[in-house]
Amino acid sequence: MKLITSEINLYWVHFQSGGSDQSKVYPRALVKCYHDDDFVLQINFYPDGKSVPVNSYDKRNKLVYLRYPLSMYPNVIDLLRNEKPIYFSYSESLKIGHVRTGKEPIGEGNIDADF
Repeated sequence: MKLITSEINLYWVHFQSGGSDQSKVYPRALVKCYHDDDFVLQINFYPDGKSVPVNSYDKRNKLVYLRYPLSMYPNVIDLLRNEKPIYFSYSESLKIGHVRTGKEPIGEGNIDADF
């Protein structure tokens, strides 16, 4: 079982419009994730209530595709905006992946709080 893992330290957001072919389900939002200059992960968000395509790995480009319903977008973008470090992992055999934080101290809270 091959497990693909990488840190994410840069991201790029793309909102997609159009796609009128009724036989296809188009992602409405994409988040492209990078480790330095390497494009390592694309997270696609599909309309809620529609079938979400299975996660996949493009061996030629060494790129993981994770797919979520659009309702998960706020949670994922919040994680990318507010946490550090961020990692992802993907199991090729199980087609399961996740985006996660690194270990953090309990009770860290918001260090930018205005006192």
